[in-house]
Amino acid sequence: MGKRKCPLCFVRVPWTAALAHSYEMRCPACHAPLELSRFTRVVGALGGLAGAAVAVEALPGIHPGSLWMTRIVAAVLVFGVASAAGVLLAGDLVVRTKGHPATFPHSAK
Repeated sequence: MGKRKCPLCFVRVPWTAALAHSYEMRCPACHAPLELSRFTRVVGALGGLAGAAVAVEALPGIHPGSLWMTRIVAAVLVFGVASAAGVLLAGDLVVRTKGHPATFPHSAK
């Protein structure tokens, strides 16, 4: 599957829709309800966590006199940027499943 393409009609979905509307996307051509795949969400989260860890460890080497709160702010900012980059890198879309409105949205195993 290509990056950010509808699995039904293979039309490319804009990257802005993939980042801003990850749960409530619509295909521009066939209007099918789409969402990011589980793999894409995991890659985004792991990329964000790895980026935040690098920011926390690298900041004292770059700016030795930084306060502890500067490390936290840097970690939050880098987490946001790195997780968005991970989502864009993986970029796999799936058709959103229709669940019953009274049930919990995650599948029970």
